[in-house]
Amino acid sequence: MRNFALIFLALIALCSCEIFGLRDSQPPSEGAVWNDFATNWELTVQNLRLAYTDSRNTVSYSRIFAEDFRFHFAPQDITDFSTDTFWDRAQEQDMLLNLHSRYSKIELSYEALEISDEISADSAKIYRSYEMRLYPGDPEEEMLIASGNLELQLRKEYGYWYITYWYDYRSVSDRTWGRMKHENS
Repeated sequence: MRNFALIFLALIALCSCEIFGLRDSQPPSEGAVWNDFATNWELTVQNLRLAYTDSRNTVSYSRIFAEDFRFHFAPQDITDFSTDTFWDRAQEQDMLLNLHSRYSKIELSYEALEISDEISADSAKIYRSYEMRLYPGDPEEEMLIASGNLELQLRKEYGYWYITYWYDYRSVSDRTWGRMKHENS
């Protein structure tokens, strides 16, 4: 009978602390912003920025590039920092995974250049200046800034736009997007 009393008291204690009570579930987190159907070149360029600024988009990154994609490093970076001449979409994907593992936050902005964009029904050449701010996970490390100019060549295939060529150019800074990629490959 004594064991029954102890079990009864234990059950009362468990019920009083609401261990078996229902609770509200946590709302689902919002998904990453991404344009699954890049039916114009602007959406593809926006996806490029979204892949850098939100690490959840790294899995979608290679989808913005054509099969024959090539990134061309700035000629000065090839000479000064021994970067590759170009690389392909698989190297781009690997680099972005490394980049997001090393930096806690990335901000990216584009500005139109004085050069006019060349846009047709199934191809486009886009000219922009860029600035990228990379914030390290370690607060003792410095924020890095990469800046320069770029030329993106895009083509429309089966109704969707893909980046085929990406040319990086130095402007004022010697830390270009390409140099930052090279350092994180």
